Amino acid sequence: MSSLQQSLAAGPGWPGTLAYAGPLAGVRVLDLSRVLAGPYCCMVLADLGADVVKVERPGIGDDTRHWGPPFHGDDATYFFAVNRDRRSVALDLTTPSGRAVVARLAETADVVVENFLPRHLAKLGLDRLRDEGSGVWVSVRGAGGDGPDGDKPGYDVMAQARSGLMSVTGTTEPTKVGVAIADVVTGLYAAVGAVAGLVARKPLKVEVGLLEAAVSMLVNQASNALIGGVVPRPTGNAHPNIVPYGPLHCADTALVLGAGNDTQFVNLCQALGVTAVDSWRTNAGRVADRVAVTAALESALSAKTAREWVEILMSHGVPCAPVQNLGQLPSDPQLLATGQLQTMPHPKGDVTVVGSPYRLDGIRPRVHDAPPLLGQHTTEVLAQLGLSPTQVKEIVDADRR
Repeated sequence: MSSLQQSLAAGPGWPGTLAYAGPLAGVRVLDLSRVLAGPYCCMVLADLGADVVKVERPGIGDDTRHWGPPFHGDDATYFFAVNRDRRSVALDLTTPSGRAVVARLAETADVVVENFLPRHLAKLGLDRLRDEGSGVWVSVRGAGGDGPDGDKPGYDVMAQARSGLMSVTGTTEPTKVGVAIADVVTGLYAAVGAVAGLVARKPLKVEVGLLEAAVSMLVNQASNALIGGVVPRPTGNAHPNIVPYGPLHCADTALVLGAGNDTQFVNLCQALGVTAVDSWRTNAGRVADRVAVTAALESALSAKTAREWVEILMSHGVPCAPVQNLGQLPSDPQLLATGQLQTMPHPKGDVTVVGSPYRLDGIRPRVHDAPPLLGQHTTEVLAQLGLSPTQVKEIVDADRR
């Protein structure tokens, strides 16, 4: 055992657990992931109170630090989306010292999250940590390891394509969703798997593939094909099973409204002054006569602006919403009231991030820290692990070369 390993073994094993409020307070999460799904998983766990330490490549960091413009300081704003509330440690995992530090962190973590390719995991010796660990190990993959593509790289857009999601999105050609939705859902599944392992109080190996997660969220579209025998096609903003449900034109712009049941449709017709034909009294009839229903509703909606109709329709119990762009979110009265958008200090200037959608006992989890600079906490964490100033300097200097 090297002197570094001896120092790590004699130290506390985890760098000064941060006391965040929440049901996962005291849970220690080692984030060895990058890009989106893994960091998103760790952000969800942090929102629930977990203490997260993120390990990044020296001088490079998480890939998304470079996915710009736009940038804030040296980092792309993409990175800020899912990397708040954690400490950043820069370590070179190709060196013995880097691997020794990660091994010690993994040994004392309650949850480890990674998205290495299996062959890279083995090359770095992390597979041994996974197999011998006593905590929860969460692996994010392009596809599940029990299939022929489990060892292949993959990004969100590939999962959207192969799962069939792109085939039902857009109008005339396959279209991806405007955000990395397969990554987001994979991150949520990964977080649920981590919590399941914590509840079970036993070692648990969790694996989530982007492809399988993308297929899982096709819900009614998958059921239409697998059970109904109808292979869905792109229908733009129209819903394949509900009418009306989507944007309809008003005097100035579009308004999204939906009648999820027959009573809501009756209320909609009353609010608009539309006389419904008998066949429209059921959803099946409205789906069959989609074009005529849409034309009648849009004719009535053309008399007022979208904002005017919102007040009227809401008073009749009809769900509706204006179509907003992201620049309008900071002034949205609901988001202002709930405080989901939170501004906090950052070394390169204040940043506004999207907070958790949870309410825990009526309280929204507070965002504690802005996403860190690359290696912002390296010296602090290494010292708290029990390494001497000399050992800390040797590791930091080696990583800078």
